[in-house]
Amino acid sequence: MGWVFTDEMRFYLHDGESLLDGMIRTEHKQVNFECRQGYCGSCRMRVLSCTDALTFTQTPIAILADDEILACCCRTAGTIKVTYRNFDNK
Repeated sequence: MGWVFTDEMRFYLHDGESLLDGMIRTEHKQVNFECRQGYCGSCRMRVLSCTDALTFTQTPIAILADDEILACCCRTAGTIKVTYRNFDNK
């Protein structure tokens, strides 16, 4: 079980749950997604901090910067802080 801090709230991930699935379960209003398979990049997020290694259910096909993840493919057992606001401004 990992803790997640987003622009909207904090919540915990169930064992084996992806970041996107956790955000859908907790009814995040501003998270985007389409394919849920790592292709489209709609669920792209910037990682602000992370206490544990991230694991991925599959290798994302979308091109990502070093500090970016796709929520549909990402899992963590630690604490992670992510943002999807002001995505064009680093």
